[in-house]
Amino acid sequence: MSEEQTPQLKSAGAQLRWARESAGISQAEVEETLNWLPGYCRLIEDDDYGSLRRPAFARGYVMSYCKVLQLDSEPVINAFDKFRAEWDPKVVPRQVETRPLQLQRTGSGVAVTLVVLVLLVTGLWWWQGRAGTEIGPIPVASEQEAAEQTSAAGVSE
Repeated sequence: MSEEQTPQLKSAGAQLRWARESAGISQAEVEETLNWLPGYCRLIEDDDYGSLRRPAFARGYVMSYCKVLQLDSEPVINAFDKFRAEWDPKVVPRQVETRPLQLQRTGSGVAVTLVVLVLLVTGLWWWQGRAGTEIGPIPVASEQEAAEQTSAAGVSE
């Protein structure tokens, strides 16, 4: 709907009611389309957001209502925000601070862990090498000595 056709209505609820009635849609049809509890359309059109089951979601309800009516949501949301500031002065529009995403954090903990890991691997490698030298080389018998031992074992039986 163009702004030329839309009368200058102050509240979000009044704008939504006018758009719904202009489209020839009933409140029950909107509630069914959005899967709302019965009476939500009336509460929103009356700007009675505190009576909603979850008043914190009222802004989202207004946006969904705009989508169903194929209505430009910006003027309606602006009207809702102005009404909300008057209705609940504790609510201050918050500015979301964005900062670059920090993917990895390298600090002293990572460095210490790497040093300990290197020391552990080096110690294990050194210990394995030292254990092999204590036993000494395994003596290998020549073929002649092996034959003599085999024949001597066979004779003694």
